[in-house]
Amino acid sequence: MPRKLNWLLMGCAAAALAVTAYQQLGGKPQPHVVNDAGCTPEAIKRINNITERAIQSSRCAQRRQ
Repeated sequence: MPRKLNWLLMGCAAAALAVTAYQQLGGKPQPHVVNDAGCTPEAIKRINNITERAIQSSRCAQRRQ
């Protein structure tokens, strides 16, 4: 029985990962303002799209240099 549960959990995790990947690949990232207010950790955490969040974080890091 535990073996079937493991396979079920792995299947659910794979399905969730596939859905997330499909959503991320389907959209175009929206630009966000790169200023003091937009580069706070709280502001970056509020960005829902993981691709947009990574882009914003990278731009904020470049701004600090």
